[in-house]
Amino acid sequence: MGREKAVSRGPMASWMRDNEGVAVEDVRVCPLCGGAGEELYPGLRDRLGDAPGVWSFQRCPACRHIWLDPRPLPAEVAKLYREYYTHSALEPRPPTPVGLAARRAVLAGLGYAVGGPRDLRVRSLLCLFPVLRESIERELRFLRGPPRGTLLDAGCGDGSFLAEMRDLGWKVLGLEPDPIAAEIARRRGIDVIESPLVEGALPEDAFDAVVLNHVIEHVSDPVRTFNRCRGILKRGGVLVAVTPNAESRGHRRFGDAWFHLDPPRHLHLFTGKTLRDSAERAGLRVTEIRTSAASADEARRASRAIRATGRFRPPEAPARTSLGDRAFRLAEWATIRVAPSAGEELLLFGTQA
Repeated sequence: MGREKAVSRGPMASWMRDNEGVAVEDVRVCPLCGGAGEELYPGLRDRLGDAPGVWSFQRCPACRHIWLDPRPLPAEVAKLYREYYTHSALEPRPPTPVGLAARRAVLAGLGYAVGGPRDLRVRSLLCLFPVLRESIERELRFLRGPPRGTLLDAGCGDGSFLAEMRDLGWKVLGLEPDPIAAEIARRRGIDVIESPLVEGALPEDAFDAVVLNHVIEHVSDPVRTFNRCRGILKRGGVLVAVTPNAESRGHRRFGDAWFHLDPPRHLHLFTGKTLRDSAERAGLRVTEIRTSAASADEARRASRAIRATGRFRPPEAPARTSLGDRAFRLAEWATIRVAPSAGEELLLFGTQA
């Protein structure tokens, strides 16, 4: 595996070595509580692209946190994102009249000034289709209106979410360390700072809302990242964090083929407790934490491909949802009613403490 040398880190000393051209450090203790880890999934390779290296996940028997081991050094991370799916600006299918009516109704329900009495009637009907309502809310990152200032999307990818929120009335700014994704976002007319969150030149007390959509699992130090969010939020501002749920029904079903493992880019996989603990250690006040089944169909489709072939290639056009995928999402939604921790994604809402 190449030459190794010790990196002194006190009682949590690690080893730095080469992993097929990627400089990594072994992480054998829990990054959150310091407990000794147990190997969960060994010998994994990239399933979404061709990033080098052999990876594993450890799990802490004490707090149940899951983390990548070995972990790439910060200077090496760009090597792992060269073929990442944020590089493609995949446009969604044009909405059907029914889909458009449902979307407008959900927007009105979230407090955005759209539509009229007809949309309110459709909103009432959507109570009968909670899975559809939740899917539309997910596209809006569950961020309630009315627009009340400046929104930062940290890890904005191709900028499609910010473009929509700008059209709804928010003043928007993107933060994106991937230069290819950042350029795609700029083509949409989005202002983007090309930097990781903790290194970005951002003013304190500046943002009314900060969104971390599938970001916190990518960072080496989640507490530091949450602390940065706390510092840049205005008093009364809201943080919305969305991340894969290590206790999800999908993870239990697919195990080491679960799409959301995503080695070597996902450095952490949280439970509701470890996500809350990380945010609170950073000085945030968690106002709500729950799970969602809105992405369960996507996770099933990708996980089935990984189980069958070891690979999953994101589609070049929006994929149609199969009946099996829809049934899986509906079953997961129903499971959440009796087991609230079973949803595919964790949603955390917080503000300054």
